[in-house]
Amino acid sequence: MTGRVRRRVRCLGGSVLLVAALGCGPPLRRLTEQRAYDQALCAASERSRDPAHDLEWVAGRLDADARPRLHLYAVPREELERSLGEAGRRLAEQVVLVRAVVAIDGVQIDDFGVRVALLGEQGPVPSQPASLEAIASLVGETIPEDEVQRIESRRELVPERFARRPLMGVVAGVFEASTLFIVPVTEITGHTRRRPEQTIRTPPSEDEVVAAAPVASLLASEVQRWSHVEYGDGKEISSVWLWPRSLATESATLVVEWSYAAHGCAGRKPAMRRYMLDTAEAVRTVSWPLPPGGELESRINALFGDRMQPLLP
Repeated sequence: MTGRVRRRVRCLGGSVLLVAALGCGPPLRRLTEQRAYDQALCAASERSRDPAHDLEWVAGRLDADARPRLHLYAVPREELERSLGEAGRRLAEQVVLVRAVVAIDGVQIDDFGVRVALLGEQGPVPSQPASLEAIASLVGETIPEDEVQRIESRRELVPERFARRPLMGVVAGVFEASTLFIVPVTEITGHTRRRPEQTIRTPPSEDEVVAAAPVASLLASEVQRWSHVEYGDGKEISSVWLWPRSLATESATLVVEWSYAAHGCAGRKPAMRRYMLDTAEAVRTVSWPLPPGGELESRINALFGDRMQPLLP
């Protein structure tokens, strides 16, 4: 074999190795068959000619294995009034208290999230988490403010400096006193240092909050009991939201958006990657028209009943 042929073979071999190194890796179908969904999401985002299409395809396989499901429970107005009295009536006149529970079976992904919104005639109905502050505002109670303590800037002794150079510290103190403490000699010599101004915020104690906002505290405690993130054979997320009653029209539609995510997609051989993404995410959406008639609570509860509903048929 001549030298020219050897060089040509070496070049061809190097090209083959380069193509293998930069290849598209295992195909999506193989990754999903192996249930390596995190890798499949990364591959669909980074190596696909049509990422949107391939992410949708991976999400469809994920839906089949994860079986995402949702349950909503809207606390009836009568129950709030019975439990909280006049404050419950004021709360129910303004908002609907909704508990959302979403669950999936165990799949190999890094993160799963869900967002539930109500779509009215004028667009999405703004909602907010059922926090202590939000509930207190709605029922007319006031949460005590944090106690704010400001400590002014001041100088303090540096004991370790005095231990090493005590005579210098004494002399520096005398010189500083002779200037009527205008010139910070001891600070220059390192025997004192200036502590910056501090602001210390002390939140009110639990007893103070309960005394000032008993109804909001009671309901917030119940909301906390209802809220959780649990891991077992899969993942279950429970949260509580406040939906404005006045914006829930007769034609309101429930919109549920859930997502599967894989983080750190550029972690494997980042120098060899053409596109570097921190997170690959596939988002799915479904809409459910609420049954007509009645108040918002009864319409939501009629749609879901007492069982989790699959997000996809």
